[in-house]
Amino acid sequence: MVLRTHFFLFFAFALGISGQLSADPVSKSHKTPHGGMLQEAEGMHAELLIDKSGQPKLYLYDKSMKPLERGGLQAKLTVRGLDGVEHTRDLKASGNPKEGDFFHGEPIKGVTDWEQAVVSLKIKDRWTHIRFSHH
Repeated sequence: MVLRTHFFLFFAFALGISGQLSADPVSKSHKTPHGGMLQEAEGMHAELLIDKSGQPKLYLYDKSMKPLERGGLQAKLTVRGLDGVEHTRDLKASGNPKEGDFFHGEPIKGVTDWEQAVVSLKIKDRWTHIRFSHH
């Protein structure tokens, strides 16, 4: 199982590097609700934010930028730091009255800046990968 997970992560990054992931950048003029980076894929918008403490958060919206229900979704995050080291986190659903529904993961210690992140969402029985480039 561990080998399969590592292969999956390598495969996701290989696709991301080659630019073959199904995500399109949203216009830079589009203001994000939480100050993160926004990508569009599979008929939804995904906002990724990694705060100064390394805490990753993922918010999902429909085409009109209204929050999506998280029910039945599984989410993972792989981040490559500027030093080339990859960090993987399972993202768990969370609700906060101030921030609304989102996914969050354990903080990524020592990563204050990063090069690329891949969010993998399992929707029904299919994985969708959304690539975010920070630099």
